[in-house]
Amino acid sequence: MIKILPFNSVFAPFFHVYSKVYTELIEPLIDSSERVLIFAPHPDDETLACGGAIQKALREGKIVKIVFVTSGDSFGNDYEMAGSSPNLPRGVELGYLRQKEALEAAAILGLDKENVIFLGYPDQGMEKLWWMYRSNDHAYRSPYTQTDKSPYLSGYTISAPYGGEQVIQDIQNILKTFHPQIIYLPHPSDLHPDHWATYNFVKEALERLRQEGSWGVDDAKIYLYLIHFGRIKWPPLWGYALYLRLTPPSQLMATHQWVGFELDAEEVASKKEAIDQYRSQQVIREFLVAFAKANEVYAIDNSYHLGENESIFIPDGKGEFTIPKIISGGDIQGLDVTMEGSKLSLQLHHDSGVPPQARYRFYLIGYIEGEVVFQESYMLFDRKKVVRLQGDYIPNLPVVLKSNRAVTLAFDFGNCPLPDALFLSVESSSSAPSLALDRLPWSMVILEK
Repeated sequence: MIKILPFNSVFAPFFHVYSKVYTELIEPLIDSSERVLIFAPHPDDETLACGGAIQKALREGKIVKIVFVTSGDSFGNDYEMAGSSPNLPRGVELGYLRQKEALEAAAILGLDKENVIFLGYPDQGMEKLWWMYRSNDHAYRSPYTQTDKSPYLSGYTISAPYGGEQVIQDIQNILKTFHPQIIYLPHPSDLHPDHWATYNFVKEALERLRQEGSWGVDDAKIYLYLIHFGRIKWPPLWGYALYLRLTPPSQLMATHQWVGFELDAEEVASKKEAIDQYRSQQVIREFLVAFAKANEVYAIDNSYHLGENESIFIPDGKGEFTIPKIISGGDIQGLDVTMEGSKLSLQLHHDSGVPPQARYRFYLIGYIEGEVVFQESYMLFDRKKVVRLQGDYIPNLPVVLKSNRAVTLAFDFGNCPLPDALFLSVESSSSAPSLALDRLPWSMVILEK
């Protein structure tokens, strides 16, 4: 195995030039907003992605708050050492340790503990809360905290049930109280389920507040950061190399506009010092310090607005998964969404012109006046047989239409009102054995009826 640090030092001149060229594609991130809100799925994500942004915002007199969605209670090199307290599960003890590390890191970046919020939801469980455990009455039980509610006395909502609606309620309360003008979120193409689920929860909370007409949600700027991505290592080089720059993955350059800014040597040093406070994560230290580079980059969140008799295209990134091309039709290329009267069509583009072997699962959540009116899921087999797995709002099964390298589900809402917004995603998988192949990131589509 090639050691990272010697590899960096030998090839540093090449990658320095390479990153400078790529940086020219990134627009400078300049903003005079006063309130900044950062959502981190786990303690350390806020420093990895926004350690420089936090320092710059505070020096400009802005108010910065960090919201930790989980306390990282499933992973750490000290996990096996935890268990010294007979009254706490090891996961809870680890969660408290990571909260302590988060406060220490925040202090180095210049943040007071009053500006740090711990929601206390289950690490490795946010994807389940997003789709399977939406109701607070049907809570998820974490194998790490050994409970179905937040066990932390430091939590934003004490004993919050592990349910998706409670997550959204907490996020909405924070948004309505703080009124952020800049929001940092995980990128929806991040491969870690807790990360893309965090994006989903915040995005849904914002949309529901928008439909309610709350505090000018449309004026908030949303920047997306990336932590886990691709079948090659991200960031491209691991280990501490402050003279190198982060560059957006080429697979995502076509799906989002990217912005960023340079960090000076003092800011990079403080960011690395903050990263070093996460001693429970030293088993992945080479990965963590790879984010302490000479710049930070962010994607601008996409907004999709669909008018009557119009169509919009939602692109999918390339190369984020290792094996989609092994199965014919497994590589998703994008989704066309079309609205005509009471009909809505979803045309999925895939990589294969031959009969595909992949099957596709469509996820849809509809909102009217800030409330969820349906949550439906459909599985499409062999491009012709569709089965409804969940939901009963849309009266009939969609009609399946086939074309070269695409398949369409045509929905007729009949007398049921179309939603004001539709949050959707598609996954491809193999049939035997069942194996996840590709995923179209969740996207919010505003229906301008």
